[in-house]
Amino acid sequence: MLSQVGFSQAIQEGKAAKKEMKAEKKMAKAKEKRMEARTGKGLEIAGVSDPKTRMKDAERKEDKAVKKERKAVAKTMKANAKEVTKKAAKVD
Repeated sequence: MLSQVGFSQAIQEGKAAKKEMKAEKKMAKAKEKRMEARTGKGLEIAGVSDPKTRMKDAERKEDKAVKKERKAVAKTMKANAKEVTKKAAKVD
């Protein structure tokens, strides 16, 4: 029973780390898109090449990245709260 509790806690922490890595990756991609929109570099696609549309795409990517970051923080908070609850209940 005790090993199962430690294992589930490790899984929670692993999931939180994975979400954080995904959030960082999305934020980097959003920054790259924003720089491409400012400089006019990058792939030229019909209907996407004008600066306003490219900037909107970059903003949308940033919004998704921020959402991923919030999910990562929430996952970490949930794992910490779960650990504190178990310690309070003396399950540990």
